[in-house]
Amino acid sequence: MWVTLGAAQVTFKPPRILAPKESTGGASRQADNCLFAQTTSATNSVTPLLPSSRIGLTVKERPAILVYIPRTTVKKALFSVQDEQDTNLYQTTIDLPEKPGVMAIKLPKSVPGLKTGKNYQWSLAMICSGELLEPDSPLVSGWIQRVHPPVSLKNHGHSSPSLELVSHLAKSGIWYDTIFEHARLRQAQPKNATITASWKQLLNDVGLNAIAHAPLTN
Repeated sequence: MWVTLGAAQVTFKPPRILAPKESTGGASRQADNCLFAQTTSATNSVTPLLPSSRIGLTVKERPAILVYIPRTTVKKALFSVQDEQDTNLYQTTIDLPEKPGVMAIKLPKSVPGLKTGKNYQWSLAMICSGELLEPDSPLVSGWIQRVHPPVSLKNHGHSSPSLELVSHLAKSGIWYDTIFEHARLRQAQPKNATITASWKQLLNDVGLNAIAHAPLTN
């Protein structure tokens, strides 16, 4: 499926890759003491912005990861990135947004860059009480694989987002960069109906229609 964007079309073409065997579990585990939610709908779950394959590509050494955070009493979460040998590349405690919405988690420059052709697993575990994780703490995870930039992207810089750039990334199957650049574009032009429609369609196409209307958080 695609949305016409003048000269550009956003059509995400999933690459033929499979996520490695999960080490921390890819499903979200919900705990009553963490969330205000009284139902089991997707909008009440911590939800990674990922295709159903649970893995996505990036061309960046330090990509951004987007996660939907529901209404919750939790203030902090533990974010970590590991390689396939379960070696920690990065781990930190992050502050969660006060209101529900989609937040971006960026890897800092101090973190060693991801190597091309390697798989990395990230996880986000909500700290429900105090400063310690509990067995039933809500947790989501996903996989990242860095690849060399496609030839079609050589003339597109990443300094300023554009629909054309988003389109090229999507057609190349570069999920993490597609969704992040589209989020940047949506934040820069929140009243642009074409961009808003394209964002919703992109999420609908990968089964994330329940959070397609969710706001972006700072």
